[in-house]
Amino acid sequence: MSRSSAVSIFCLALLGTMILQQANPGHIPWAVSRAAGLAAFAILSLSVILGLLISTKAADGLLSRPFVFDMHQFLSVVSLTLIGVHAGSLIFDGFLHLSPVAVVVPLMSPYRTVAVGVGVIAAWLTAISAGSFWVRSRIGVKRWRKLHYLTFLAYIAGLGHGVFAGTDSSTPVVMWGYLASAAAVMALLTLRIAGSPAKRPAAPPAKGARPALKGRRADSRA
Repeated sequence: MSRSSAVSIFCLALLGTMILQQANPGHIPWAVSRAAGLAAFAILSLSVILGLLISTKAADGLLSRPFVFDMHQFLSVVSLTLIGVHAGSLIFDGFLHLSPVAVVVPLMSPYRTVAVGVGVIAAWLTAISAGSFWVRSRIGVKRWRKLHYLTFLAYIAGLGHGVFAGTDSSTPVVMWGYLASAAAVMALLTLRIAGSPAKRPAAPPAKGARPALKGRRADSRA
């Protein structure tokens, strides 16, 4: 996905949001925030799915792993950018009157405090996950992978924020979008867990192979 494609997704989300709300010019910050939020979650979902395609090797043979990894990294940054637009637009909304502190500190919003607070946490987790790409060589691949697991927490928090704080979550298009995203992530995550080396059963002994003797070997007959 190119930058132009990401911009197109955002523009379509903005147009759809304004149509759903029948927005007027005075509601532009609110419409922009909603569109950016929906686009951010859609792109975050794609990033998570691409990451799982890498770890499960489900796309091997169809897409090159370097390409999938580059897209995974690129979409993480695009998602974070849209999250910034989503939160920043709310500062200019004349209805909510959110302060800059309320959009960066959890549980400071007077509007749906818990649900918005979860969204703020999702934004910070996404920022840490996206930033981890640039410290990968310094901290090592193993530590980077452990740190990168925060992406799943960011996804879950973002989904919860969208469902409980989003005013469009009851519309069929958005609701089915959330369900499709969750289903795809859960399916790939299940495949990832099932394919984990720790979960794989031990290979059966080869036919005709003798079991290893425990303890001392029996004395041979004289």
